[in-house]
Amino acid sequence: MNKPHCCFGAVLLALCCVAVTPVQAADTVDRQYALTDHGSLQLQVPSLWKEELEQDRDRLFQTIIFTPTSGAPFGVVLNPLWPTEKDAPKPDREALQGLMQRAAEQVSSLVAEKTIEIVEFEGTAGVGYYFSVTDPAPKPGDYKHMTQGILPVGVLLLPFTIYTNDGQQDIVTDALTMLKSASHSVGKVN
Repeated sequence: MNKPHCCFGAVLLALCCVAVTPVQAADTVDRQYALTDHGSLQLQVPSLWKEELEQDRDRLFQTIIFTPTSGAPFGVVLNPLWPTEKDAPKPDREALQGLMQRAAEQVSSLVAEKTIEIVEFEGTAGVGYYFSVTDPAPKPGDYKHMTQGILPVGVLLLPFTIYTNDGQQDIVTDALTMLKSASHSVGKVN
């Protein structure tokens, strides 16, 4: 899998419009990310993670990229999406699960898994879905494992991609725990 800016991460976004020191749940910090004209996203982020924020030119979405402050590399990429139309209906569970199934089908010829399981998980703001896959022959500097999913958070949809290598399952667990904590606030951010 490529670095966090790779085409795999774009698959889900397009459809929508070396062990590291484990971080325990108590070792998180509350962080708030302003979303251009769309309130803010709140997360309980592992304290040993740093973030980089990117804004696309058309201001249609923002990207939050988490990486380690030290140690073996990994990437957790969030692309909060907001409705482009006022009073647009929120996708239901079936729609989100179908979206993930289509994303899994798009990467199926590129991964080691013969069958890609779509996993349901519940956050404080709703039920989301994800799948995990393995690159059978990662290029030097690329990641071997990718977990990709989507979670509704208030009026937002939160597509995410987690990039790791062997021995980094704790990163996936910590990222999913962080996502489960996600909440959205409307209005201006202080």
